[in-house]
Amino acid sequence: MTLTATDLFAGAGGSSEGLAQAGIDVRICANHWPIAVATHQANHPDTEHRIANLSETDFRTFPRTDICWVSPSCVWHARSGGRTRPPEEVERLRADAGAIDRATAFAVIAAAEVHQYAAVIVENVREFAAWSLYPWWLQGMEALGYRAQTVTLDAADFGLPQRRQRLFIVFTPGGDVDLTVPNRARVHADSIISGDPGKLVTRSLYVTPQIEQISDVDVPHLVTYRRNAKARRADRHPLATVTAGGNHHGIATLTSEGPRFRMLTNRECARAQGFPDSYVFSGPSSDIKKQIGNAVAVNVAQFLGERVAARIAGSAVAA
Repeated sequence: MTLTATDLFAGAGGSSEGLAQAGIDVRICANHWPIAVATHQANHPDTEHRIANLSETDFRTFPRTDICWVSPSCVWHARSGGRTRPPEEVERLRADAGAIDRATAFAVIAAAEVHQYAAVIVENVREFAAWSLYPWWLQGMEALGYRAQTVTLDAADFGLPQRRQRLFIVFTPGGDVDLTVPNRARVHADSIISGDPGKLVTRSLYVTPQIEQISDVDVPHLVTYRRNAKARRADRHPLATVTAGGNHHGIATLTSEGPRFRMLTNRECARAQGFPDSYVFSGPSSDIKKQIGNAVAVNVAQFLGERVAARIAGSAVAA
């Protein structure tokens, strides 16, 4: 029996692609951003697509599926911007953009109450667990009969050349999904970069201090637009986290002509997220970059899909 899934806040489809690679039929996806939905539709044409504000959605109009994957907005949970957490009594009274953004997580409870999925998988940044209303949110799922398993997974542990730690909460009635991380060889950034070394460096750049650290000739190095970053050999290290906020990752190579430099392409960043080269992205370059940076790492979604599917299959046999 082929299991079915709903993908909420699906974005460009990293979660759906991973679930599909796990043998799960993604029946429906929903997201508020039309460009991301267009990308998803181009790559998953058999899936039903909806452009929707999921904080105001009647989930009775959605088809029933076995699994629900949900990636609520992480913007106001992340530490960027120096944001501080308000106490619970303040959070309950807030109606600003941050409170509204964080409250997208309540779509998880709304959908689960209607459909009583066999499993619900929630993905977010690690700071999500520090949300003032996180205990209430967990209690809401527990009231529906679910038990939560919480795990932080790094994309680098799943065959991807990127350090990307994300929080995953797996809800099932029994709470007994095997989430043991497989022992896989690490993959380095050179596996996803093309042979283009870029242009000769003829002027001072923000990353010039990093480029000046390079002594190995004709060896691509990772340089990052971050304070105090160091050049790292691409054949020995993964990328830092691919983000939606702009160009942070560059490649510098010391050649016989002098140092060369370029930024990573969108396609290279997509590879770091586990997207196959056949995956098509809609929109201008800046929107594609945002879609890739916001996506769930495909290999991690596949792992969770496989583990949840195995648990559901085991429950069916036991029944």
